Amino acid sequence: MSTKNKNNIHFLFPHAKSTVLPDPSKFFSPNLLSTPLPTNSFFQNFVLNNGDQPEYFHPYLIKSSNSSLSVCFPNRSSNSKAIHQVFKPDLTITSSKKEKGLNGKHVISSYNDLSVTLDIPSTNMTFFLVRGSPYLTLSISKPTPLSISTVHDIIYFSSNDSSTKFTIRFNNNQTWMLYASIKIKLTHSHSEITSEAFSGTVRIALMPDSDSKHEAVLDRYCFCYPVSGDAILREPFCVEYKWEKKGWGDLLMLAHPLHLQLLSEKDCSNVTVLNDFKYKSIDGDLVGIVADSWILKTDHVSITWYSSKGVNEKHYEKNSFITF
Repeated sequence: MSTKNKNNIHFLFPHAKSTVLPDPSKFFSPNLLSTPLPTNSFFQNFVLNNGDQPEYFHPYLIKSSNSSLSVCFPNRSSNSKAIHQVFKPDLTITSSKKEKGLNGKHVISSYNDLSVTLDIPSTNMTFFLVRGSPYLTLSISKPTPLSISTVHDIIYFSSNDSSTKFTIRFNNNQTWMLYASIKIKLTHSHSEITSEAFSGTVRIALMPDSDSKHEAVLDRYCFCYPVSGDAILREPFCVEYKWEKKGWGDLLMLAHPLHLQLLSEKDCSNVTVLNDFKYKSIDGDLVGIVADSWILKTDHVSITWYSSKGVNEKHYEKNSFITF
């Protein structure tokens, strides 16, 4: 970061070294280092220390480490003081053949309000991690053999006739769907799925509640995927969520209860809410919405010095007074 004095001479602020927050720049693409890096971002665990702690993207916890990316649909653990989500890698995606001369760390190649793009150069994989997507989307840039492992036992595995859609069921009652942009040859053991060299796009999604009635929804919208998302302040008391998408067809995303409450019916005539398509989450049920742009509006709140309704006498003792 720099500034200019009266003589137009650049002044460079000195570098600061912290043992608490190490330099995160090693996880960012060089083209992002010419501008200030984000702080307290939704993906900060990907750049702190070893960058190997999970982040929550609704509905999945996602962790990147050792040339792989793991996805988890989390259970929750609670006590009288706290509630937290338990990470258990339902699927871990990598390549059985790493590129020589490249280390295993991930690189953030782009980010914005609602998404981060994670590259793992040693595996030729790029993950488009978009908040609220029911699918995990990865792009493989050149022919690469895939390895998808699990901590569970695979008790059912099947594909369609074109080998572009696969159904995978685990012994913990989870059912996952895998969609490929072109034919892919997959084989499996009791805890791993492998492929021959493949390049293209792969999308993976958990079937909500393992209920087969949701399969048709995932099938229908698997062809269109988001690569980035912005939160745009259009006007007072209004924000637009807008996603850049690739593929074809309509975009399926998930909304939590506050989104549904603020969704503007007047401005969202092209939005379809799938009330029966839900994922459970720590923030309440996440409901399917078909659209690549949402308008969220809240009621205007008047700002006054005094309480608009006052304070009921039963809430304070006689002869006491309240200050603000």
